[in-house]
Amino acid sequence: MKQVKTETIDNLEGLIGTGETFRFRCHDGLACYNRCCRNLNLFLSPYDVLRLKQGLGLSAGDFIDGYTDAVLRDGKALPELLLRMNDNEEATCIFLSEAGCTAYAHRPDTCRTFPCEHGIYYNADGAKERVLFLRPPSFCEGIHDPRELTPEAWQKDQNAENHNAMNELWGEVEALFSGNPWGAEGPQGQRAKMAFMAAYNVDDFREFIFGSSFLKRCKIKNDLKMKLRRDDVAVMKFGFEWIRVFLLGLPSKTIKMK
Repeated sequence: MKQVKTETIDNLEGLIGTGETFRFRCHDGLACYNRCCRNLNLFLSPYDVLRLKQGLGLSAGDFIDGYTDAVLRDGKALPELLLRMNDNEEATCIFLSEAGCTAYAHRPDTCRTFPCEHGIYYNADGAKERVLFLRPPSFCEGIHDPRELTPEAWQKDQNAENHNAMNELWGEVEALFSGNPWGAEGPQGQRAKMAFMAAYNVDDFREFIFGSSFLKRCKIKNDLKMKLRRDDVAVMKFGFEWIRVFLLGLPSKTIKMK
């Protein structure tokens, strides 16, 4: 989910304005079916990683090692995970089969939102709202379907509500990484590695919570402790909060020092 900060948002290409609709439906009757699943730079959000590792029955570490490449882009404080493509002529998605996507039920947010891109718009007063842009590739035939969709209907149709909410939470944390929050140690230092773990690897972060001295030093409510033992989403949300508190020095109502 992108952060959109501009006073001229109405001029941005593909913006679906309030009350506007768009047309799209993807199915195997289209000549372009699965053509969009090739040669992708598909970056995964932390929630994408969580859903995919659950769907594949893997640990987060095994999924990250087996299906992604870590890339540190200019201006970023943390490495991002790029979904690995197959080593073939068309560089097809690793989840693409002749019948379609083998990971469809737990597909990444970029695939779920396609052919749209969504983001958070901050106005001059700092208030935010979700925005959606229609940006299909030139070969896409699905945009000629007669049915009309609102952004809200499309989100519901794609079961994207939880994805949008979790990616919005991560976007708020990621926006705090302005400049270089790590100082001289940089993005390869221990603090950055801990932040990456807390964001992307819920299994290792759960082990850190319960297997280190963390709970001897910090106080959290017992009902939250129980959720953290069994609920991956709770661990991820707690990881976002942990990043705010211990790596960025922000106050928290959830985590208290003993």
